[in-house]
This record gives sequence, C-alpha cells and structure tokens, in this order.
Amino acid sequence: MLTASDLNKIKEITRNEIKTELKKELKRYPTKDDLNKSLEKYATKDDLINFKDSILSEIIKLREDIEVVIGYRDMIEDHDQRIEKLETKIYQ
Repeated sequence: MLTASDLNKIKEITRNEIKTELKKELKRYPTKDDLNKSLEKYATKDDLINFKDSILSEIIKLREDIEVVIGYRDMIEDHDQRIEKLETKIYQ
C-alpha cells in the first residue's frame, strides 16, 4: 500500500516533470526581451511625436517667413506704382 510519503514523492516527481516540460514548450515562444529587441528598429511613439513637433515648428517658421515676404511684396508693389508716377511726371 502507498504511504503519504510515497504520494508526496509521486507529486514532487510529476511537478518536476511538468515544470521541465513547460520550460521546454515555453522556449519555443519569444520572451518580452526578444520582442523588444526585434522592435527596436521601428519608430516609437516618442520618436513620432518628436518628428511631428519638429515638422510643425518648421511649418510655423515657414508661415512666418511667408507673412514677412507678403508684407514686403505689398511694399514693393507700392514702390513700383510710386516710381512709375514719378517717372511719368519727370519724363513729360
């Protein structure tokens, strides 16, 4: 007949067997570190946010430059008209 110590030994043996089999099976699947290493080559959320911020700051600078150029263009067009008026009066 089986004693309590015999049953405990059987339980321990089966636990160890299950643990080793489970470890063998789990080796087939990637770990968290494996996944992180394989994803390192792709852009992260922070990279995309920084890229977006840099693009937006450049767009803002371009808009400011365009506003300045438009302001000067209006002044230059006004000068052209004034010069034409002066030339017509002088050369008459």
